[in-house]
Amino acid sequence: MISRLEFFISETIMSIRRHPAMAFAAAICVAAALFVAGMVGLVVINASSAVDNAINRVRFSVYCKTTLKDDEVQKLLLYIRSMNKVESAVLVTKAEAWDKEMKDHPDWKASLGDDNPYPDRIDVKPKLLTQMPALEKEMKGWPQVSSVGNDSELENVLVKARDFVSRIGLIIGFILVILSLVIIHHTIELTLYARRKEINIMSLVGATPTTVAMPFLLEGMIYGLLGALIALGMLSPMYGFLVKTVKLNLNANLLSNSAFLVQGATVIIIAGVCLGLIGSLLSIGKFLRNPRSRITNS
Repeated sequence: MISRLEFFISETIMSIRRHPAMAFAAAICVAAALFVAGMVGLVVINASSAVDNAINRVRFSVYCKTTLKDDEVQKLLLYIRSMNKVESAVLVTKAEAWDKEMKDHPDWKASLGDDNPYPDRIDVKPKLLTQMPALEKEMKGWPQVSSVGNDSELENVLVKARDFVSRIGLIIGFILVILSLVIIHHTIELTLYARRKEINIMSLVGATPTTVAMPFLLEGMIYGLLGALIALGMLSPMYGFLVKTVKLNLNANLLSNSAFLVQGATVIIIAGVCLGLIGSLLSIGKFLRNPRSRITNS
């Protein structure tokens, strides 16, 4: 077992040494694809996070009738909080609403006097944004409620923005994955062509398909790993610079916690190795199915 493993590793290293330019080109191409994929992924994840944060801040307001007493308003508040579809509910009394408006618009006091026109208000946050219309419709029919206010346009915009960002990320990611597979596939094909006579001799002396294929599979995985490491070497300082720039100039925070960065790096490394393995499998599988094909010319 150890001798076979040593053979696979030595054959892989020998192949890379024989074709250093080809190996370098493959690793750089994979790095470029993973770098772009990583940048797109970071943009999509941060955009999705921003949209989700905006969605989490969405509330709708339930305006109580002015005839309700304070204890009745409290009972209504507790009932709303007990509903399965409600995540939270906050009471804004008419006195609190009036004080806020007087601070924001002190000139209004001259025209309004001391008459407080505001009703008690309960700001409701649903557990799911999609549950908001049903909750609003239900609460509008309650006898204690005079009206229900919301920003339906904002709600629709946020949902559409989240769906758009997710779809664009999936499309771009799919395209970059295909490009990476094509690059590695053709690189291994060129290696097979360069070693066609040697592979034919190995087959004639009884080498199994696994023995023939394994060095090329390892080679593809090494290309993918090197490409992933190069991509991370470029992505890490660039993203760090973007995090600082966005915070200083836009007063906004991009995702930068250690857990997120470690998970992102792990995903890129695994993606690189998997792309290298799959690209190699496509090439060596074609050869094993048709060893006298145009690729090997043997």
